[in-house]
Amino acid sequence: MIGTGSTIDLSLGLVLALGQTPADIPEGFATIATFKAQNIARSTRILLSLSFAVPIFLGATLGYWAVRGSSEVVKFGLLAFTAGILLTIVIEEIVPEAHRGKEAELAALALVSGFALFGFITVYL
Repeated sequence: MIGTGSTIDLSLGLVLALGQTPADIPEGFATIATFKAQNIARSTRILLSLSFAVPIFLGATLGYWAVRGSSEVVKFGLLAFTAGILLTIVIEEIVPEAHRGKEAELAALALVSGFALFGFITVYL
């Protein structure tokens, strides 16, 4: 997604990367907490956490080189396909989870705020 967006416009790739970052930060904290609960050494936790960036950079690089010579229709089609997959995940996994438990209203507000923040970033950057 980031690599394909970068072939269309570098600022689009930057916006996509900035939009992905807020999602990855809590995921990283949860992973580190799980490692800590399993009594994994601190240096190993840090090394494992840093290694999670490798697939992101590899995917962005491969995406860029794979579609850089393609037509705009192919590039936009890939972005639309990726957006559809991500939207499906949100609808099937995150929305039902946001409506369970005591904090349902707060979780729903956080979900909508995240979408609004990404929309704001997209429009104004």
